[in-house]
Amino acid sequence: MKLALSSIALAIAGCLSPAMAAELNGQITETNGNPIPNAHVSIDGGAETTSDSEGRYKLTIADNSHVHLHVSDDNFRHADNDLQITTGSVTHNVALKKTMMENIVVTASPMMRSSMESTTPISVMSADQLKLNIEPTLGDTIDKLPGVQATRFGAGASRPIIRGMSGPRVMVLENGLSVGDASTVSADHAVTTEASTAQQIEILRGPGSLLYGNAAIGGVVNVVNNRVHEQSVDELTGNFGTHYTTGNNGKTVNGELNGGNGKFNWHVDGTHRNTDDYDIAGNAIEGQPDTHGKVANSQLKLDDYAVGVGYTGDDSFVSVSGANTQSNYGIPGRGGAGEPNITIDLKKTDWQLHGGMLVPFAGISKVRLDAGYTDYQHAEEENGDADTFFYNKQGEARLSLNNKPWGEWQGVMGLHAIHRDFSVQGEEALTPDSITDTVAAFIVQERKLGDFRIELGSRIEHYRLDPNSMTLGNSKNYQPDGLSDNNVTVSAGVVWDFDPAYNLALSIERAERSATAEELYSFGEHDATQSFEVGSQYRIENGGVVPDSGDSEKEIANNIDLTFRKLEGDWTGSFSIAYNRISDFYYEKNTGLVASDIGAEGDLPVYQFTQADAELYSAEAQVNIPISEIWSVDLLGDYTRGKLVDGGNLPLISPMRLGSTLNFDQQDWHAEVGVMAYAKQTDTAENETDTSGYALVDTAITYHLPTENGDMMFYLKGSNLLNQEARPHTSLLKDYSPLMGRSFMLGMNYDF
Repeated sequence: MKLALSSIALAIAGCLSPAMAAELNGQITETNGNPIPNAHVSIDGGAETTSDSEGRYKLTIADNSHVHLHVSDDNFRHADNDLQITTGSVTHNVALKKTMMENIVVTASPMMRSSMESTTPISVMSADQLKLNIEPTLGDTIDKLPGVQATRFGAGASRPIIRGMSGPRVMVLENGLSVGDASTVSADHAVTTEASTAQQIEILRGPGSLLYGNAAIGGVVNVVNNRVHEQSVDELTGNFGTHYTTGNNGKTVNGELNGGNGKFNWHVDGTHRNTDDYDIAGNAIEGQPDTHGKVANSQLKLDDYAVGVGYTGDDSFVSVSGANTQSNYGIPGRGGAGEPNITIDLKKTDWQLHGGMLVPFAGISKVRLDAGYTDYQHAEEENGDADTFFYNKQGEARLSLNNKPWGEWQGVMGLHAIHRDFSVQGEEALTPDSITDTVAAFIVQERKLGDFRIELGSRIEHYRLDPNSMTLGNSKNYQPDGLSDNNVTVSAGVVWDFDPAYNLALSIERAERSATAEELYSFGEHDATQSFEVGSQYRIENGGVVPDSGDSEKEIANNIDLTFRKLEGDWTGSFSIAYNRISDFYYEKNTGLVASDIGAEGDLPVYQFTQADAELYSAEAQVNIPISEIWSVDLLGDYTRGKLVDGGNLPLISPMRLGSTLNFDQQDWHAEVGVMAYAKQTDTAENETDTSGYALVDTAITYHLPTENGDMMFYLKGSNLLNQEARPHTSLLKDYSPLMGRSFMLGMNYDF
């Protein structure tokens, strides 16, 4: 990695040449001439700024350059302008047209486009949406977005599922870097990024592996917060929030402060959360009245704190932040006689470095370095005694270079590396200690051709997995074979703006993914998931398990995605369909056996990681229909179908959902009432049970109180108002841990 970085740095330094500066300025307005403050103005791959209170902006760029000016605001259509800059001061004014669809810039997309411009479907939860929809886990916070659901493993662990894929196929990021926890290893492990202090959460559906690699073949979730400042900070800003939830006696307090003198800046944030066992409508376990009314061992305690400092110059920035997370949460059990209470005691410290410079070399408009280090550990406790410990130490670095136009093509290229040292110690050491290294190079380029914007990309990645020896259940020492692969990803996409009010996006991608240690080598009982896990590198025969270190085929996903968007008019919305054919797909198969059938003790069901060709079909739609100036309706629906090519279904695939929300907005008041209906799931995998359908009715009322120094928001939210018994098909705990019953949340938030 060091050699690769040195080589590219020397190659670029050889092109170093001085460049004179020109100034591009102007005003951003609505079509009626009213100025738009705080609009985002940028040169693709270069300088960026925000408009002032009068809508005016100013950028410094190189003389005699061809630039692509991009202007966006949450409530307006984006604007793209190709400009030829000569020298001196150049004025260019831009008028934006209003739209009902939010147009937030997505930092995790290769070209930092908005959801309206992307070649693939993207959703963004803004800061205002997060305040009202925040939940204790990341998965639960975003699970009502189209195409997104959650694993729902009790109160403390719930990972996002995107179009039927989760775990090692969906990468969770914080400010563009992996969260570096153990949540990909098992559903009972929490995602260690906090949504309550986020500015926005970005969800990229479909393969996001061009920039992020092996773990993003199914999608990307990026949590963006204020720990990184790329623009100057010259005043004190911040927010404070608190809320109380009746269904679990939950208390949450969070806040942040940002300050600076125009050059140096600083940041602090923190979240404290404490919940009890949560209420349910009936029995947690059918036929067991002693489990009525609550899910036992579903409590949660969390503390998450961070600090950061940075510097912003005229053409550069650097930011360093450190964060500490501590969490303790329960894992609901099956309620068997003598079954222990399982709790997870988690600690994580992580550091992030982000820096960038404009026009550092001839031919390069921007260089950026993002790097992070994570030290993670958690203990799995039985009745308060820790018997198994998970450790993960992970380092990551990404160097990105934005090139100036090559003819009509412009984009980003770079290097990306991740080093992961993972180990498990104790009674349930299911996998051997292992070291995983990935080193990759990537490139994404785009060009405009009339009403078409074309995007091409590629990534080549070397993946290496080195496991240590492990002890199998028969006390024999076993040395698994390692894994070394070269994975190639290629993609092509186009957005066709065939009408001012519509566009059509098409994306095709071929991505490769290598197996993880848990998919290959897992062996042993796992009380937290109530299963006996067996990796793909074993063969079950004659009442026992035999190592079978054959070749491990990597997954190859061929994905096609088509998205139609209506951006203005009597209604706005989008509709997407996708097809993903994955060769040698890894999934956990319920073998129908129990531990005693394979020579182990107990009656835990045996799940084995298995490879087979699979197909995933998905469709998502969301529509906003204004009825009057104060009334509107939101409609949402999604459907995912996962099946094996040779017959049968994939497990844990969500059923079809349909939802509708009636909104009322007048001045500082907002009210809504909505219903989300989940169909019965009968397309089940071998030895997987069906789940009944259900409908969740929610409501919310918010009031904004502007003050001299900021804005206060008060809200009351009601969830599952009909007190339905809801058992999500995506949850491994569905048979003994239904969703929370009727609950109300009362909260306030102050932004200044």
